[in-house]
Amino acid sequence: MTGEERELMQRLFGDEMQGQRTEPPSAAPQPDTIPYTELPEDTSQGPGATEWNHYRREVGRLLAQGHEGKWVLIKGQDVIGIWDSRDEAKAVALDRFLMQPVLIRQVLSREPLLRGPTFRRLCPS
Repeated sequence: MTGEERELMQRLFGDEMQGQRTEPPSAAPQPDTIPYTELPEDTSQGPGATEWNHYRREVGRLLAQGHEGKWVLIKGQDVIGIWDSRDEAKAVALDRFLMQPVLIRQVLSREPLLRGPTFRRLCPS
């Protein structure tokens, strides 16, 4: 390829080639999350509903205190404690509240959005 041809190719395709070189690699898809401010209330009155609703009210304060990533143990309307690992929180829950509903949850500013499986039911014919 002569110098003139090379220059012509650079002028014709230079922008596209340059754009391809400078674009960052595509990020891996992130799991769906929602901010802690959008956590839904549990209106079921079932076991654990009280603890969940209390967590919803307290998570902002826990984050402000720098506890993101730690594990919280909640019983009723009380925050029992905060630990670095789930196993530590679980050991306390088993020791103090055996067979009672408690909530052990990691304090996160963005909560993973969990989706259950969908089922298709066929109409009997």
